[in-house]
Amino acid sequence: MYDIILFGATGFTGKLCAHFIAQNYPSTTQWCIAGRSLSRLEAVVNEIKELFPDRVLPGMTLPLIAIIQIGSDTRKDIEIVELNPSSLNPLVQRTRVVINGIGPFHRFSTPIVAACATLGTHYVDFTTEIPWIHEVIESYSEFARQSGSLLIPGLSTSTPSDIIAWLIANKIQEAYSTGTGGIISSGKLDIKAMSAGSLNTVLDTFETYGSGWYLFGDSSILSPPLHRKTETAPWIARLLGYRYTQEMGPLATSFTGPGNQAVVYRSASHKPDLYGPDFHFEEYLPADGVLSAVFVHFLTKAALVLLSIPFIRWLTRKLASGMDSAPNINQLRHVERAEFRAVGSESGEAKPKVWASFAREGALYELTALVTCVGARVLLDHKINADKVGKDAHGHGGVVTPSFLGKEYVDRLKDAGIKIEVGLL
Repeated sequence: MYDIILFGATGFTGKLCAHFIAQNYPSTTQWCIAGRSLSRLEAVVNEIKELFPDRVLPGMTLPLIAIIQIGSDTRKDIEIVELNPSSLNPLVQRTRVVINGIGPFHRFSTPIVAACATLGTHYVDFTTEIPWIHEVIESYSEFARQSGSLLIPGLSTSTPSDIIAWLIANKIQEAYSTGTGGIISSGKLDIKAMSAGSLNTVLDTFETYGSGWYLFGDSSILSPPLHRKTETAPWIARLLGYRYTQEMGPLATSFTGPGNQAVVYRSASHKPDLYGPDFHFEEYLPADGVLSAVFVHFLTKAALVLLSIPFIRWLTRKLASGMDSAPNINQLRHVERAEFRAVGSESGEAKPKVWASFAREGALYELTALVTCVGARVLLDHKINADKVGKDAHGHGGVVTPSFLGKEYVDRLKDAGIKIEVGLL
C-alpha cells in the first residue's frame, strides 16, 4: 500500500516534487516515484539519497506507453505498468493520493485521472490546461463523487488566486455577515526561464484546442451553467486591457487571468452560501500606466493568435530544440518571485473593504512543487470525504479546487514559507 505515488518524477517539476516529499514528508511515508525511463528513475533515487541521506528512499514504478523489460535483475521495488485500466488500476487502487506531473496532461494523463476517479484515490496535478480540466469535469466528476475521490487538477497554478479569493469571501462573511460582491486581483509571476517540457505543453495545448478559449473564453467554463457570471469589467478593460483602481493602481490583461478566474468561479459554485449570488472575480497583471497596459494587452492577444498558427508552433519548436531541457534552479531562486494581491467588497457595495495577498520569493517551479505537494499532504493526512464539497444539483462534487483544502492548507503553505495575509481595509 502506498501513501503517495508521484507520476512524472523524472520531469523537471516532478523531480522537484520528489525532492520536496523526501525533505518534508514524515519519514514513515510510503511513497513511490514513476516515470518513463528506468535509468532516469534510478538517477532521481540516487540524487535523493545524496541530498537527503537520512530519509527513506521511494520505490519506483515504470508507467506509460510501453512495458519496459528489465530482465532477470528486476528490482523488487519496481512495478511495471502501462497507461491503461488493466495495468493502472491495481497500482492506483492501493494508493491513497496520486501526484501527477505527466504532461502534456491532455495527451497522457486522462487514464490516470480515470483510474483515480473510479477507484476512490485522491488526485492532484499542476496542469495549466483549462480546456482539459473542463473535459475531466465533464467525464469524471460523477465517478469521483460516487467513489469518494477528490480530484484537484491544476492545483498549483491556480492556488494563489483561489486562496486569496476564498480568504476575502470568508473575511467578508465574518465581518459583515454577507456574501461577496466583487474581487479585483492583481497577479504577477516573474518568470525568467521555462523548461522544455513546459514549452512543449503550451504548444501541444494550442495544437489540440486552438487559441479560441484563451482569446475569448468564458471564465465560467469549469462551473455549472447555473453559476455563469455576467461580465462587469469596464469597456476600456475589455477593449484595451487597461483597468485602474485606487487600491491596486494601473492593471493590464493577464495571460493566466482567465484560467485562474475559471477556478475561482468553480469554488464559488461549490460554496454559494459563502461567496454569495452577486460574486464576481477579475484578475489582471500589474502595469506601470495606460500605455504599458495597452501594450501588454495587444502583445498578449497577438501571441495567442500566433500560437494558433501551425507554422509558428513548428518554428518555435525548431528554435527551442537547442535550449537546455532544464533551467538552472539555483539561479532562478534569486531572480523569480510570485505576488498576488486582491481587494473585495461585500455584496451590494462598490467600495472594497477587504484585502488579501499571497507572495513568495524564489523559483516558480519550486513554488509549483511546494503548493502541489502540500496539498497532497493535506489530503493524505486527513480522510476528507467528497460529501463535504458542497455538491450542487449538477453533481460536480468530486472535482474540487485548491480552496476546498481550507484553513489547514493555508496554514501549511505559511509554514512552508509563503506569505499569505488577509485583513480589513
